Amino acid sequence: MNNKKIIIISSIIILIAGIGFYFYKKNHKDKRPPFKTSKPYKKDLVQYVNAAGTLKAKDEITIGSLVAGRVIKILADDNDFVKKDQVLTILDDGIGYSSVKKFKALLKEAEASLTYYQSFYNRQKQLYKANQISQDLFEQYTKNLEVLKSKVTQTQGDLEIREQEYNNLFIKSPADGVVIAKEVDLGQMITSRLQATVLYKIAKDLHFMETEVDVDEADVGLVQEGQPATFTVDAFPRKRFKANVRQIRYLAKIVDNVVTYATVLDVSNPKLRLRPGMTTNVDIKVREAKNAMCVHNRSLRINSVILEQVAKKLNLGFYRIPGTDSRTEIDHVWIFDGNGFRQIKVKLGVKQGAYTQIISDEINDETQILTMVDEINKENVLLKQVFAKPGTIGSSKK
Repeated sequence: MNNKKIIIISSIIILIAGIGFYFYKKNHKDKRPPFKTSKPYKKDLVQYVNAAGTLKAKDEITIGSLVAGRVIKILADDNDFVKKDQVLTILDDGIGYSSVKKFKALLKEAEASLTYYQSFYNRQKQLYKANQISQDLFEQYTKNLEVLKSKVTQTQGDLEIREQEYNNLFIKSPADGVVIAKEVDLGQMITSRLQATVLYKIAKDLHFMETEVDVDEADVGLVQEGQPATFTVDAFPRKRFKANVRQIRYLAKIVDNVVTYATVLDVSNPKLRLRPGMTTNVDIKVREAKNAMCVHNRSLRINSVILEQVAKKLNLGFYRIPGTDSRTEIDHVWIFDGNGFRQIKVKLGVKQGAYTQIISDEINDETQILTMVDEINKENVLLKQVFAKPGTIGSSKK
């Protein structure tokens, strides 16, 4: 049996099955109405915005080096608590204290020359006042004195530079804190200041941390500073930690055409169970409502085109909000008043799970709100899905 015969036989089988289903549905019509209604629900609703991020120390200090050299001593390790000005690492630049000693000697020499010349100058000044030397010669002495003073000042500056360079070989902590990352090894060469190498990262106080999460652009309008939040980390999956929104940044982050905004939350860490770098799954509490009138989300997605067909078939009224059609519909629900279907404009409030709060003066506790509407001629829809074009059943291209 060739492929052409198989296609023809398969088409005939499908046709027979479809026709059989059509007549079965025609002779066994469902007596239930093609729509369902429900009264509004009364529920306490809380709406959350979920986002993921990473924990880090609230005040984190990155320590580098202002000079190049080789690491010869490491005096602080990961998790060590350090004090301000405590030496963490010592470098060797190949010169060490020698340059300092040299410029100390040069300064002493310059100061001695200045002291001698100052005495000489004082004697020449007395002679000049007695008209024993010329004015030109005295002015030359005065100039020489100023040059010697400048040389002392210059040498003092050079000595301070060399002392600072020497002191920079001793890498110190700028504040009290705990070492959260030691990124230097004994014998490692540290590059120049133009390509600074990170040596340590210090957290000033891990009792106060922060998590930065990426909030989707669709939700960022609901997030505000001061809102409470809870989060979990993989290390303690059954424990929910508390946080508060501190800042929503304006700069957008775009990854794979997804736009998010960085949101920073303050986290208290009194027992030091949370560690920098942990992944956080955050739920920000953005809205809540007590005993709110709400509907199932299905009621907000009623197909008005199908509903209009049902209304015509059942000889019921169909009243749309004036000035709208199926393409320009606003936030609304459909209600059934016994005589027909009426579209009611509502204000949407808190959303939680499958329910959404609705606010409207036209709806009360007894209002019948549509929750579902069915296509009346389902068998025709099925046949359209089975057969793309009427009249092409069993046909084949030649």
